Amino acid sequence: MLRIGMLTSGGDCQALNAAMRGVFKGVMNNAKEPVEFYGFEDGYKGMINSRFRLLTEDDFSNILTVGGTILGTSRTPFKEIHNPLPDGRDKVECMKQTYYKLQLDCLVMLGGNGSEEADVALEGAAHRGYHETGVIYEMKNVRQAERITWSETFARFV
Repeated sequence: MLRIGMLTSGGDCQALNAAMRGVFKGVMNNAKEPVEFYGFEDGYKGMINSRFRLLTEDDFSNILTVGGTILGTSRTPFKEIHNPLPDGRDKVECMKQTYYKLQLDCLVMLGGNGSEEADVALEGAAHRGYHETGVIYEMKNVRQAERITWSETFARFV
């Protein structure tokens, strides 16, 4: 069983639903083993607070032309990722625990460069067994620059 987590982070933008749907359909249509997708609600906040749901094909029906993200998003400033939560918990440790609790094989993160920096903090803390794939978007001066990266680990499952 392949278990994949997915989150959207940062500011909302066009095509997040379409990008998530593309990842989901691409994996489901090409996987050589059963796959479970878990969606984290409100970006990294969902991963920090263990708020997630199992995603099914129904979640991705009729969303291709719907803007925004079905998972919700939030800004988790990477400059504050190592600051503890108000209750004293470590954000990165909480994300790491959620990742391992779900026994994820990969995390697909859709977000801008700040979201990628938060992911780097998680990757550095997780060490063994953490794999991420990012679909990075960035809006600057009303021009959109896109960079899509796929980790070798993720690619080998598809």
